[in-house]
Amino acid sequence: MVFNKNYSRKKNKIMQHLKLLSATIFSACLLFACSSNNSTSAGKDSTSNATLDNSGSSASNGDGSFSYTIDGNKVDVKSLYINKVKNLDGGLLKIEITNSPTGELFKFTIANTGTTTILHYHPSFSAQSKEADYLAPGDRDHYYGDSVIVNITDINATHVAGTFSGKYLPADDNEKEKRVALEITDGSFDLPFTKDTKN
Repeated sequence: MVFNKNYSRKKNKIMQHLKLLSATIFSACLLFACSSNNSTSAGKDSTSNATLDNSGSSASNGDGSFSYTIDGNKVDVKSLYINKVKNLDGGLLKIEITNSPTGELFKFTIANTGTTTILHYHPSFSAQSKEADYLAPGDRDHYYGDSVIVNITDINATHVAGTFSGKYLPADDNEKEKRVALEITDGSFDLPFTKDTKN
């Protein structure tokens, strides 16, 4: 009888310790998971709100803006990925941005002051000083600037702003039924400079 009572008391104490230990482990795991999630969110927030200057690298950037009208639809890019914004030799400027949700890509190589007109652009192996290239969403068809005007309205050591509009023609390898010119109008941008040491 005494043995059974002692055994029962020890068993109850062990069960209480196990419950306490389980609760402690569960709480520790929950705390770790929450703190890890907060760190990840903080990292994402700091990336999206980071300010890029000439010493920054390509990144998603909340400080840049890019908008345009295509097929009568106004697009204000909410999730802008800045691939490249940098000065090149010869007074040229390279701009390459992606509309992250749709995958649309815009590329410009233009003069870093004033107005640049791009006529009948098509990529080639020979060096070209002016470029206007649009990669459409969906089937990822390329369109090249046939008559595009880009105007720099403000430029300094950290950012460049301007406007653009014009007609783009589809690449030669696009399917015939898709060979329709695009009018992209009311384009505007205000972008921080990036620095890509590889290019």
